[in-house]
Amino acid sequence: MSPLEQAVLKRKLKHLNELLELLEVEAGTPLERYLQDRRQQLLVERLLHLSVEAASDLLEHLLVQGCGSTPQSYADTFLQAGQNGLIPVDLAQKLVPAAGLRNRLVHDYEAIDPQRVHAAIPIALADLRALQSAVTARVRI
Repeated sequence: MSPLEQAVLKRKLKHLNELLELLEVEAGTPLERYLQDRRQQLLVERLLHLSVEAASDLLEHLLVQGCGSTPQSYADTFLQAGQNGLIPVDLAQKLVPAAGLRNRLVHDYEAIDPQRVHAAIPIALADLRALQSAVTARVRI
């Protein structure tokens, strides 16, 4: 991997980490308080949306550069990353619903259930942190 590719990956990992740190701050909010604060709901929705996109972007970069593969969707990116050994296959399968959540947050904003979004926070954090660790270990940045 070239120094330029290393720098790009490092930047993408840093961006993902920043988003996850911000999301972690919101993770401790009790459901009742979360449901009463529309501003916080919007913040969490945006952080989840951007975190999934950042993770997918990172993996897509690795897939294109290292495997010559161009995924067609967010879910496809996670699955191809698992198939190509960039992340564990079971993690890839666990991330597919995150792609669906991202799509719902972006396209079906009127039908978003705040309780489901709140419940997704710890799951997203665990899965995206696992992805981050797997990629960091693989590229040795």
